[in-house]
Amino acid sequence: MKKVFTGKSFKVLITIICLLLVFALVTAGNSSVNNFVTSFILTPLQQVTSGASSSVGNALTPPKSAEELQKEVSELQKENQKLNDMLVDYYDIKEENEQLRKYYDIKKENQDFRLVPSTVIERDPNENFYGFTLDKGVLDGVEVNDPVITEKGLVGWVCETAAKSCKVKTILSPDAQIGAVSKKTSDSGVISGSVEYSDDGITLMQNISAQHSMKKGDIVVTSGFGGIYPKNLKIGKIQNIKYDDYSGMPVAVIKPYEDIKNVSSVAVIADFNGKGEISESSQSSQQTSES
Repeated sequence: MKKVFTGKSFKVLITIICLLLVFALVTAGNSSVNNFVTSFILTPLQQVTSGASSSVGNALTPPKSAEELQKEVSELQKENQKLNDMLVDYYDIKEENEQLRKYYDIKKENQDFRLVPSTVIERDPNENFYGFTLDKGVLDGVEVNDPVITEKGLVGWVCETAAKSCKVKTILSPDAQIGAVSKKTSDSGVISGSVEYSDDGITLMQNISAQHSMKKGDIVVTSGFGGIYPKNLKIGKIQNIKYDDYSGMPVAVIKPYEDIKNVSSVAVIADFNGKGEISESSQSSQQTSES
């Protein structure tokens, strides 16, 4: 009996029965068997067939000519240049927005100001009073004598213009002749730099009355006389009061609010109410000095 179950004929019979059962289950729509057959038999066969077809298709596709490849390279280079230009424009707009944000408070307090945010693009190493060149000029509405400021205070004025640039002299220069007053005492004078103090970033307030009452720590601002500088632009603080060696008149040593020697971005005040108008006080002061 044992030989019947272990014989070759019996094993063949069992195999045939199993195959018939599988066939019956498949034709009956058994999902698990269908999934088995699909996952482990049909899908691999499809992938092999597809891969073979793709390889044959690639083999039949002719290679691109040198002209076609060169054309593609040229188009990619143009697209890359276009993206680089867009990136430069983005950084320019971003920088301008940051500059405008810096002067938001000044513009809010002075609605009449037309500000031209600018960047320092050059410094003359032979310039003893730390003048510089800006990236804005006549085409941006900048004119000679326009005041130049930062959010901290007055820096200087435009002394020379070109189409897309301008040169600036600073309040450290002896060429500066800027009417100024003490916010605390209203004593007036003229801001003018000197060789002695420029390297220390210091300027002077001269033509002060002998009867002044200014002291160390007083805040000095523009007077607005003369129509070149708006009134109340911050200049700096008085460090001390000394007396001129020749005239014996008082001179205030002023520490500007801005680090003029290292400033990198500024704004030009291209227009303001009263620009170019000489006040009565200025005229009377001039007549007094002439007499």
